[in-house]
Amino acid sequence: MKNFIYTLVDYINQLELDFPVRIGIFDDDKSLVVKPIEGSVVVHEYMNGMMDIRLPFVIGIKSKNQEEAFNVLSDVINHIRNISDFLNSEGEGCILLRMMINQIPVFESNEDGYFYYSSKLTVDLTVT
Repeated sequence: MKNFIYTLVDYINQLELDFPVRIGIFDDDKSLVVKPIEGSVVVHEYMNGMMDIRLPFVIGIKSKNQEEAFNVLSDVINHIRNISDFLNSEGEGCILLRMMINQIPVFESNEDGYFYYSSKLTVDLTVT
């Protein structure tokens, strides 16, 4: 299994958004990022080498258009709910156990003229 963050980015890219999707930090212009955050844990390790893991992420968006940022991030969140089918079709070597998503994006802004929204996503997987 490749690092799950790349799987997540590949899945979001299927939406063909007008936002570059990156790992980690925002572009200079509008962008959408997926960032791993503290709290990854092995929940259970099986005798056959399989593991149940918990992976927390933040999905963030940056845009000068507040409504666009909110709507695009909301669409991404709704799309991610269906990632289980993608994992099965791509042979990712993992099984989705549970997903927890902060449904309402958190808003921030600063003096650079951009609007920022983010939502926390926690994924529990069995890695085969």
